[in-house]
Amino acid sequence: MAMTQSEIQTALHSAFSSYATKMRRANLVLGNSLVVLRREAEIAKIAPEAFDAMAREEMNQADKRMRDDLVQHPVAAPIAEAV
Repeated sequence: MAMTQSEIQTALHSAFSSYATKMRRANLVLGNSLVVLRREAEIAKIAPEAFDAMAREEMNQADKRMRDDLVQHPVAAPIAEAV
């Protein structure tokens, strides 16, 4: 039997709530890792600019992977980027 509109709404709420929770946790993990790695870079006498450049490069690669995943997603259309 097909789902009702109410059941679909509840399922959508659950899916997006789970997504938001996982993204928040991932951001916390990333932030904590960056704090630790920045401190390690200081101890290793790596210039802050060099650390920032390394982090930016990794961020750009991760962003590209995520954009590529969105383009190839079989069901969901990519969400428009905020300008």
